[in-house]
Amino acid sequence: MRQSRAVLAGLLLCLAGTAAFAQPAKCPDGKPADGIERAGDARHCLVIRTLPPGQASRITPRVLVVVLHGDNGGRIELKADSGTAAVLAEKLQAVTIAMQRPGYRSDLGVSDGESGAGDDDYTPQNVEIVASALGNLRSLNPAKKILLIGHSGGAAMAALLASRFPGSADAYLLAACPCDVPAWRQWRARSAGKAGAWSSLSPLAEAGKVNPDTLIRVVVGNKDENTLPLFSETYVRALQARGIKTRVTYAMNATHVSVQRAPEFFMLAGELAELLSK
Repeated sequence: MRQSRAVLAGLLLCLAGTAAFAQPAKCPDGKPADGIERAGDARHCLVIRTLPPGQASRITPRVLVVVLHGDNGGRIELKADSGTAAVLAEKLQAVTIAMQRPGYRSDLGVSDGESGAGDDDYTPQNVEIVASALGNLRSLNPAKKILLIGHSGGAAMAALLASRFPGSADAYLLAACPCDVPAWRQWRARSAGKAGAWSSLSPLAEAGKVNPDTLIRVVVGNKDENTLPLFSETYVRALQARGIKTRVTYAMNATHVSVQRAPEFFMLAGELAELLSK
């Protein structure tokens, strides 16, 4: 494990260039915001797992992929050998970072911010914390463009970043997005008994802030019974009204979870990575 981490650190230093030699800020948990295990600043840091591409000789040189996981009640696993981020690292041949959302816990540590069992955490503070972490990654990788990929609640966070912090990423892929949060919560109250008031930000309400030249793609499973295709469709129409050239891609026979393994999901990720590499 130590040897593999050393190899990864060396790879990232080579990719980052001279900016990587600056002394990183120390996170509140005492670890450095080095872009390998932590990302952020002295106020807030997020736990990350950095995954190298399967074949370093074929690495996509100009793209850093960052993955935001979905809602899970404040606890998550950032797997090194499986999971969406690991598969993306292999398929895109790009350094890929699995980012642990604010307030979430794993065996790797605790991300700063707030989360809870109710998952009502698409808050201004949490969005700002993620933006700061992405800014830290950008400063450590000045030659690379950031492709931000979010699933479910992570997609909502990515969409809010596109609205509130447009410089935090260079392209966005939203999978199974609850982008119309009030309508989604009403649906979940009926379909899954998850009633109760929510205070989270809604991407649809902030779609008017997204820059018209934003590179953004949306994918949803046609059998998703959690974040219905309707919620992605409504959000995309709002973006199109802004002049943004985007569309909804339907992952055939995919559910809310399996959309992350769908060919359409990886096709869009590959297309965006290729565009950013030009």
